[in-house]
Amino acid sequence: MKKQYSFAYLFVRTAKGLALLVILIGIGFCALRYYQASIEAGAVAYQSSPHLHHALDRLKDAFLTTEQIIESFNAGNQSTTPNVQGPRFPLVIESDDDFTRIGAELSRVDHDRQQLKESIMGRFEALVKSIEEKLHAYAAVLQSSPSPTPAPAQNLTSIAEPAPPASGPAESLFSSQVGTSDANERNANLKERREFLKVLAVRAENADNRVILGEAADQLQRLAKLVPEKFDASAAAQPDTATASKDPRAEQEGKVLLSERVARQLEQLRGGVRQMLLTSWTLDDTFEQVANLNSVERDKYRAAILAQKSLWLSAASRIVIGLLATSLVSLLIVVFADLVRTQLDTATSTGSVADAINALRGSVAHLSENEPTITAVEETLVEGGS
Repeated sequence: MKKQYSFAYLFVRTAKGLALLVILIGIGFCALRYYQASIEAGAVAYQSSPHLHHALDRLKDAFLTTEQIIESFNAGNQSTTPNVQGPRFPLVIESDDDFTRIGAELSRVDHDRQQLKESIMGRFEALVKSIEEKLHAYAAVLQSSPSPTPAPAQNLTSIAEPAPPASGPAESLFSSQVGTSDANERNANLKERREFLKVLAVRAENADNRVILGEAADQLQRLAKLVPEKFDASAAAQPDTATASKDPRAEQEGKVLLSERVARQLEQLRGGVRQMLLTSWTLDDTFEQVANLNSVERDKYRAAILAQKSLWLSAASRIVIGLLATSLVSLLIVVFADLVRTQLDTATSTGSVADAINALRGSVAHLSENEPTITAVEETLVEGGS
């Protein structure tokens, strides 16, 4: 019987070891897949950009330099410098929280740089705006009543000689990308606007207005010192004061009152001065570079995180499938081993029963062969007794 079912007996005896071997193979496959996934995830992981760190350092330096120049300018101009704090960025940039902190710090730096800009323009704009408001008010009065013929201005006192302007700063607020032609153009335009304010001050009928316009011209001269001086002897532009030198009464031929026109000219003057003095700063260029680079690096970080998640999801699905397949195969081996054992036990029991039946059949046949002899003997004895 055992020789007949030798493979079945061998399978039953080695079933547990075979199931354990399958489990070990499955665990080894899962461990190998995990190791491969960790290597792939490390390969696509975000690497902190040295360019971003260098840009952040440049922004810190530019902000500190700008703050020092503006403090020096405001101190000589009797203006108040806003209380600002230098930027503080994380030393290590390796998570989304770090990029969020950089974004929040950039928002604060943007607000602080706007405050610094307004601090140097505040006094000049306040002076010019006061003249604009007076002109608008005067125009409103003229529109509501017949316009009297203005008396010719005689014996007008000239503008007071402005205080000597502060010397230009050793370091410039403006970017190195501002070339000689651009700097010359800005200086020429500022000088032209300063002459325009001086002419208005000379022609002003009100003494207070003359003082305000004279001070505004003085402020503009101080502000012009912030622009880098890159004049060439042949490139210096001459101020065009044609607009300012016109007789104001000639403007009355138009439909718009002279006061309104002058007010609009002053408003355009303020906008032009802001454009020339508050643009192309080193701080602005550095800030834009950092903001753009931070956005790019944050997108790279998010792309790396998505790639890592995709790799780990793929690896996890394969590991789960491997574990399920291993468990299923091991379970099938154990179940089939039990079934084979049951069949073998049944076969063994059946063989024993068959052997017993055959033995019984043999004994019965042997008794059947001996029965005629016994009968004959018995008949002989009976006849002899009779």
